[in-house]
Amino acid sequence: MSSAEQSLPARAMSEAEKGVFLAIAAHLVWGGMAVYFGLLRHISPLEISVHRALWALPIAALIVLYFGQFRDVWRAAANPRILAILALTSALAVFNWGFYVWSIEVGRTLESSLGYFINPLLNVIMGYLFLGERFTRPQMVALGLAVIAVAIQTVSARVFPWLGLMLATTFCIYGFLRKTIDVGPTQGFLIEVAILALPVLGVQAWLASRGEAHFGATAFDTLMLMGCGVLTAAALILFAASIKRIRYSTAGLLQYISPSLVFLTAVFIFGERLETWKLVSFAIIWLALAIYSVSALRDERNRRQEADPV
Repeated sequence: MSSAEQSLPARAMSEAEKGVFLAIAAHLVWGGMAVYFGLLRHISPLEISVHRALWALPIAALIVLYFGQFRDVWRAAANPRILAILALTSALAVFNWGFYVWSIEVGRTLESSLGYFINPLLNVIMGYLFLGERFTRPQMVALGLAVIAVAIQTVSARVFPWLGLMLATTFCIYGFLRKTIDVGPTQGFLIEVAILALPVLGVQAWLASRGEAHFGATAFDTLMLMGCGVLTAAALILFAASIKRIRYSTAGLLQYISPSLVFLTAVFIFGERLETWKLVSFAIIWLALAIYSVSALRDERNRRQEADPV
């Protein structure tokens, strides 16, 4: 076996490990943003969404400039198919942002966390149907437990979880499109926020004309709104970078990190009511994650041994 062949598994594993690390970082940022948005309940979800897109633009542009990736941006923007898909993903992102912030402002953070618990299950289905991903028996058990946990949360809510399902579906489609499109994570994100720039500026001008804009009103509101863009850019770039390196189903199960943090934020910081069945479902989800993780680690160890039996 040549040295190049011997190093190939190591390179592949290194990229997979990097992808997992990037995904965890992205979900820690997303989970922490619930607390951040809780400080902005006096500002409309529409204006917050505007500034998430607006201030993410210079952040993404600086990163692309630093890495010398503008040629990739022009190439992607010149491709009608890629541009159309990125226009769709940008719309999905803003739609998702707006309803997520709204759920926090009206005291429905637990319901939004349900949506992001459902989202990984949709990712698993997408990976199975469109990416040819398959699972071992322990992993199927883990997925079954996750389905039971989500069903318990749905039943305990006693209402059709339209908010959670909408958040889950839009983000699932966003992640799937970003994984399968031929454009880098930062380059694609820059195009997305550039597409949004003029529309969101128009919305901000409309809010200002109605006397409903908080940007510029106080130093606190102004800085916090600008910070929305920084956090948004960091999370989405990390996520898009991770999704290129790991299995889509693995990415889906890692996405339990952010809703778990949101769940804990809703209960212990926002003081939303924690029902017994919701607590039970929370425990089942983490049991599912433990089973899946052990199985994935064992499979990875077996692949290493097969690749390098010495």
